[in-house]
Amino acid sequence: MDPDVANFAVVALVIVLMVGALAAITIGLVRGVKPKPRKEVANPLYEQRLDQLQQSVDAIAVEVERIAEAQRFSAKLLAERPETPALPR
Repeated sequence: MDPDVANFAVVALVIVLMVGALAAITIGLVRGVKPKPRKEVANPLYEQRLDQLQQSVDAIAVEVERIAEAQRFSAKLLAERPETPALPR
C-alpha cells in the first residue's frame, strides 16, 4: 500500500471521529443547558407567607405616603409663613 494513501486514510478516520465526538459533546451540552420543567408544589405555608408579605408591603406603602403628605404640608406652611417675625426683638 502506498504510504500517502495510508496517511490519507488515517487523517480521514481522525476527522470522522472528531466530528462524531464534537457532535456528541454538542448534543450533550444542548440537552444539559435546556431548562428542565419543574413541578410546582403549592405549599399553603408559602401562600400564607406571601400574603403576609404583601400585607406588610401595603402597610409600609401607606405609612410612607402619610410621611410624604406630612412633609408636603410642613413645606407648604413654611413657604406661606410671613417674612417678619411674630414677636419684635
